Amino acid sequence: MALRVLPTGIAAVGVFLLLTIPARGQVPTFEGEEVTVPGLRPQLAATTPAFVTVLSGEDLRRLGFVTLGDALRFLAEVSIRTAGAGPGGFMQASIRGSTPQQVLVLIDGVPLNATAQFGVNLSTIALADVERVEILRGSYSAIYGNALGGVVSVKTRADVRPVYAAGGGSFGSAGANLRVGRAWPGGQFTLSGQYLGTAGDRPNSDATRWIGTFRLALGSDPQRTLTLVAQHSAGAAGLPGPTFFLTPNDRLTDMRTLLNLTWAEEAGGRTTQARLWWLGDGLAQTSPGFSSDDRGTALGGGWQEVIRLPNGAGLTGGLELSRITFTSTSTFASFQGDATTGAGYLQFDALLGPRTLLGVGARYDVHSTYGPQVNPRLGVVHFLSDRVRLRGSAGRAFRAPTFFELNYPGCSNPALRPEQAWAADLGLEAAPRPGLTLRLNGFYTDALDLIVGGCNPQNVGSARVAGLSAEVVGRLGPGWTAQGNLTWTDGVDRGTGLPLLRLPAWLANLALRHAWSSGAAATVLVNYVSARDDLDTSTFPATRVTLPGYVTVGLRYERRLGSYILLVGVDNVMDSQYETLRGFPAAGRTFFVQVGSGF
Repeated sequence: MALRVLPTGIAAVGVFLLLTIPARGQVPTFEGEEVTVPGLRPQLAATTPAFVTVLSGEDLRRLGFVTLGDALRFLAEVSIRTAGAGPGGFMQASIRGSTPQQVLVLIDGVPLNATAQFGVNLSTIALADVERVEILRGSYSAIYGNALGGVVSVKTRADVRPVYAAGGGSFGSAGANLRVGRAWPGGQFTLSGQYLGTAGDRPNSDATRWIGTFRLALGSDPQRTLTLVAQHSAGAAGLPGPTFFLTPNDRLTDMRTLLNLTWAEEAGGRTTQARLWWLGDGLAQTSPGFSSDDRGTALGGGWQEVIRLPNGAGLTGGLELSRITFTSTSTFASFQGDATTGAGYLQFDALLGPRTLLGVGARYDVHSTYGPQVNPRLGVVHFLSDRVRLRGSAGRAFRAPTFFELNYPGCSNPALRPEQAWAADLGLEAAPRPGLTLRLNGFYTDALDLIVGGCNPQNVGSARVAGLSAEVVGRLGPGWTAQGNLTWTDGVDRGTGLPLLRLPAWLANLALRHAWSSGAAATVLVNYVSARDDLDTSTFPATRVTLPGYVTVGLRYERRLGSYILLVGVDNVMDSQYETLRGFPAAGRTFFVQVGSGF
C-alpha cells in the first residue's frame, strides 16, 4: 500500500457484532507498528488512546510526493491550505479545523514552531530524507503543550542505502537527489543533498530550493547511542500575489538550519534520553518600496526517563528548557523579542485488566512572557476482542502568542494569553481480517481565548468543532491495496455564529493501488474538498465569500528497469480550476517523471 496508515476504519454494525465476541488471554497486539509521537516514547500503536497515523517516507516518495504538504493532503481530519505550488509555494496544515499556527511540527523532536510566526510552511520540508511521518490529532497532544490542533512529527532517514534520482515535469519543474552513507561496527553516517526547482505556473512564481542533511550515529553497544543530525534548507522564490492584487516584482528568500544531538541509553528497565538542539531560520522579502528581514534562533534541551513498572505499567517523565530570540526589520517597523520557556511532564500508563489500558498525564509549562500553563490528558484503550478495540481520550492544549502578536509596533498586545482548547475523541477500530483495518472516530474541541484582530490583537475568540471520520486501509485482494477516508466537520465561531473560516464540512480521499507480479504498479489518487468560507481581502473591509468545492484526480505508474525505478505521474487529471485560499488558484494539469536507483 502506498500510504501506510495504522489500523484504522469503519465497519458495518453486523461486522462489529461478530467481531466483538470476548476472547481469552492478555492484551492483544492488534495489527500495526510502533509509534513515538503519542507518548514521547516508542510503543505499539494499539496500546495508545491517541488517534495516530503513520506515513512511510518511502511510500510517499513512490507516489511522487516531494514535500510534506503534498503528503498530508490525503489524510482524514486534515486539510491543507495552499498559496502557490511547488518548492516556492506556501502550504500549511489544519487539523480538525485548527489554524496552522495551532499545529506543532517537529523534525527529529525539534519544534519548528519555536521561531515560526505564521505557522510552519510544509513546502520547505522535502521528503527525500524522511524515514516516516507521524500525525497526532486532538486531545492527546496535551503532552506537547503548545500543540492545540495536533502534532506532525517527522523522523529523518537512518538507513545508509545510496540513492541517485532525478526528474522533471510541467512548468519547468526539475529535481535531483543524491544520498550516500557508510556503516561500520559501532556507527554509521549518511549525507544527502537535494535540489528542487520550478519556473512556476503563474508569472513570478519561479522557485529553487536546496536541502542538505548529515546524520551520524555512534554506539558500539546497541543500548547506548549518540546521534547527531544537521540539516539546512534554503529557498528563493517569486511572490505572484493574489489574483486581485498581483505582485510581479516581489521576491522571497528563506532558510532554516537545524542541529540536534541526542543521547539514548537503555538499561535495567529504564530508558534515558537527553537532547540538545539549535534552530535558526530567516525570512526576507523585497518589493518596490518595501523590504523585510525576519530572523529567529532557538536553543533548547531536554531530558526524559521511561521506567517500566511491574504488571505492565510504565512511567514517563521529562524536563524541557529553551531560549528563543527573534528580530524583525522592515521598511515600516522593527522590533526584537526574546523568551525563555521551561516545561515538565509526567505520564503514567497502567494495565487495568487483561484487555484495558489507562493513561493519565499532565504537562506544566512556564513562559517568561505569559506565565504558567497546566495541560492534563486522560486516555483509555479497551479491547472488545482480539480484532476490535475501543479508544478514547480527553485533554487540554494551548497555542502560544507569537512574537509579532506580542511585540510588533502599533499592532501588538504584550498582555496576550495563550489560546486554549479542551478536546475529546472516541474511536472504534477493527481488523476483520489480516491486512485490512477499519476505523470510526468522533471528536469534539472547545477553544477559548482565541487571538483575534490585527491592531491590536485580543483574547476574545471562542469556537467549537465537532466531527466524525471513517477510514478503511489495507489489502482488498491479490495485488490490490487501498486507503480511503471520509471526514465530516462542523465548526462554529461563537462570537459571530458563523462557520469557521477555511473549514470544509466534508473531506474525502482515496488512494487505490494495484501491483503486478512483474514489479510494476499503478495508483489512482482522489481528493475531494467541499465548499468553505474565506475572506476576500480585495475589498475593505474584507468580505466573506464561499469557495466552491472541488475534486482532483492523480495517476501514478511505477516500473523497475534493472537497478533503477521509473515513476510517471499526472496530477489534476481533469484540469480542475479551484482555490484552497481566496485569490490563489491551484496549478492545472501537471505531468512529471522520475528515475532513480531507489526512493
